[in-house]
Amino acid sequence: MNQLFKISMAVITVLTLVSSCRKDENGSLDTPPYGLGGDTWGKTNVDKWIYDSLTVPFNIAVKYRWDAWELALDKTLVPPDTAKVIPSLQGLLAVAFTPYIQQTGSRDLLRQYAPKNFVLVGSPQYDYNGTITLGQAEGGTKITLYLINYFSRLKKDSASFKQMIHTIHHELGHILHQNVMFSTNYKTITGGYTATWFNVSDASARTQGFITAYAMAAPEEDFVEMISSMLVGGPNGPTGYDNYDKLLSQAGATTSTPYLNIKAKEAIVVDYFAKTWHVDFYDLQAKCRAALAGYLQ
Repeated sequence: MNQLFKISMAVITVLTLVSSCRKDENGSLDTPPYGLGGDTWGKTNVDKWIYDSLTVPFNIAVKYRWDAWELALDKTLVPPDTAKVIPSLQGLLAVAFTPYIQQTGSRDLLRQYAPKNFVLVGSPQYDYNGTITLGQAEGGTKITLYLINYFSRLKKDSASFKQMIHTIHHELGHILHQNVMFSTNYKTITGGYTATWFNVSDASARTQGFITAYAMAAPEEDFVEMISSMLVGGPNGPTGYDNYDKLLSQAGATTSTPYLNIKAKEAIVVDYFAKTWHVDFYDLQAKCRAALAGYLQ
């Protein structure tokens, strides 16, 4: 009995020591673990630039430090290169935001309706259906921008930058129509909306009255693809990116049904911006084109 008591006491002592070691290794139980509130970061020049350039004037927060919980956990993604963060956001301000400010005369529209949280990702997101996600908006408050590590101001390497700006205009367009819906007449211009839009090439979509293949996904996607394509252009082939006029020319002759359908959609977009947001869309388009041309090297 005495021997059994000694063994029991020894086991209790060992368990107590192990428990003490584990507590010391993990730190205080009051400290949240990494990724759940336990991580802290010192402010850097990047943080200061974001605060001064986006948070103060536009009420926008930018998350560029890696946080997997902000993203799809079943996808392989790459963190953004910190050296690319400020240049890419400077490009966004110069090419996407400044034309709106110039056209409307203030930051008010962007300050109220631009997404309030930007999450930056270095790579694109490759989806299971073979498509690539280049931007994503959630509830009109958060936008995820991919391809940050591909940023370049060089014209010959500008396709990914143009796609980023296209995404900004696309997602801002969603927020605007979610606040005030566009004319229901838009949905009657073309049929053929499909969940398998990714099986159609962009060039083929234009011959069916859609400015991009993704525009075939739904009337709302069609509407915002018209906005973004008119302002910054759209994809044309695996690596090409062309302005709206060149995309439109692929729809067919100016008297063809696909061409006229796209022009009818264009008219609704222009009317919507004029009557709902007091924006001269053709003037905004000219300013966006000038900003892009002046920005690229």
